[in-house]
Amino acid sequence: MIFAESLGILLNAYEAKKMVNLRDLTQQELESFLASLGYPAYRGRQLYRWIFARRVSNFDKMTDLPQDLRTHLSRTAIIETPRIADSSPKALDGTRKYLFELGDGTYVETVFLPSSTAQTVCISTQVGCSLNCVFCATGRMGFYRNLTTAEIVNQIVEIEREEKIRISHVVFMGMGEPLCNFDAVMKAAHLLADPAGMGLSARHITISTIGIVPAIERIIHEGMPAKLAVSLHATNDEQRSQIVPVNKTYPLSLLMKTLRAYAHVTRYPITFEYILIKDLNDRPEDAAALPQLLRNIPAKLNLIRLHPTGCRFEPSPEERVEAFLKELRAAKLDATLRVSRGLECQAACGQLAPQEPRRKSPASDSIPTDLANLADDIQK
Repeated sequence: MIFAESLGILLNAYEAKKMVNLRDLTQQELESFLASLGYPAYRGRQLYRWIFARRVSNFDKMTDLPQDLRTHLSRTAIIETPRIADSSPKALDGTRKYLFELGDGTYVETVFLPSSTAQTVCISTQVGCSLNCVFCATGRMGFYRNLTTAEIVNQIVEIEREEKIRISHVVFMGMGEPLCNFDAVMKAAHLLADPAGMGLSARHITISTIGIVPAIERIIHEGMPAKLAVSLHATNDEQRSQIVPVNKTYPLSLLMKTLRAYAHVTRYPITFEYILIKDLNDRPEDAAALPQLLRNIPAKLNLIRLHPTGCRFEPSPEERVEAFLKELRAAKLDATLRVSRGLECQAACGQLAPQEPRRKSPASDSIPTDLANLADDIQK
């Protein structure tokens, strides 16, 4: 009996692998998928609205689709959602961290950040991260794999279901480097910003990067329905390379040149993030260097306190933080100090790193495929 049940589970898993996960597909791809099944294109548009606009994952509830199509879909496709394995108690400011178990037994964390003006979710794009920024707990996990488009989008869908709200703002600032998972992230952003899909405003979607230059160049060519945020954290290469190893590959001179090109082509302002670290990047000369570094770029600068992650550095004292901010404002920079949210539940910037066991060995020494191919892709 036990053997029969185990065999059934294995067969179901095998069948699921052959099925199409419909939350990985755009409207056009859904139309093509249904055409391959012999149905007209408008059925794909109906299916798209059910999946993305209405957030429905049960074919039986898609009442304007014919019964034979719903039956066919149940045999050939899935709308897979990750399991919420755990969630933290709400912090005093309402922040809550969610632990998602993915289909292969790996885990990611996602943060819900409610306020009086916005319902924001901070989503993950990779299991772990290969870039190993020293202030980031995720980087110390190593890199396991990229998330699929469906796994990215479903973090939002599941938190909406759990919190019984509609998300208004999305920040790609959770686990992983979004631009190292370029194709899945951009596809997710398009699904989020599509008025016929998830229906968020592109102005309310932010994609953060540590500065993957080939990916930013690709955005210049292809565009994206989101704002760009860049984790800067230093004013010179010597400082930045200490805390952001990828700076040795994409130094500040190259990064800033690329960002000026991005700003010139897109006309969009860039948000820069700057974690203040005691005696490293919080000196008066660092504050004086920032306006020159950001020249000719429409920019907003977010200062961030260094949060406890087990790294060797210390946060800047509050009086130095205030002096740094005052210096930037005197130089006419649009600068703010980001409020640290979710510290009680280890959900603040840099703190995401699941403690649950992961069933795969990390591949931290390997470069994600998308990153390795980005430069070649730009030339295509």
